[in-house]
Amino acid sequence: MKQLCAFLFRLLLVSVLPFSPALAQAVDPTSAIIVLKAARLFDGKSKALITNGVVIVQGDKITDAGSNLPIPSEAQVIDLGDATLSPGFMDAHTHVTFDFTGNFNERRLKLLETNVSELALMAIPNARATVEAGFTTVRDLGSRYAGSHDFVDVSLRNAIAKGIIVGPRMLVATYGIGATGGHFDDTAGYRDFLFGREPDYSDGIADGP
Repeated sequence: MKQLCAFLFRLLLVSVLPFSPALAQAVDPTSAIIVLKAARLFDGKSKALITNGVVIVQGDKITDAGSNLPIPSEAQVIDLGDATLSPGFMDAHTHVTFDFTGNFNERRLKLLETNVSELALMAIPNARATVEAGFTTVRDLGSRYAGSHDFVDVSLRNAIAKGIIVGPRMLVATYGIGATGGHFDDTAGYRDFLFGREPDYSDGIADGP
């Protein structure tokens, strides 16, 4: 179960600690023991929910999870009451830096006016919203639309890993992959340097004029 995937404890700590100053100050992130308790626990091994769920976390590692586990005396206990603990979800197709609200074409035009620094700042609440929705790992497939190689996704991933901002573990693609002439191809579907001559083997002719 420990290797199944990261439990949702990161999300729960993110949600609870900001409202518990004394607890937040007392936690040593490298060695503190935190215990999450809830009415139910889903461990991913079966369809059945486990009652009286307990998850024991030491530092950033889950050391045990199950029902009615003994709680170490030195542990900080977070009792979530009538809630369900579960493994964190994974999303294999995300664009954390994108805005998916409103009209698509208007968003694309607005994006042309947005510089890289603004894009990075706008992505911060998206990252937090993602992990608060229960997704602790995401595979991000590009940080802007066609033609942009700003690597905001890399910066976002690094900031999350360093604890600077709150967000999921990010596996980033850097360069978006799309069909020729598609939404991640800034060539308009052709290679203009091939016009006026026949390409040879050295050109790499996956795409013709």
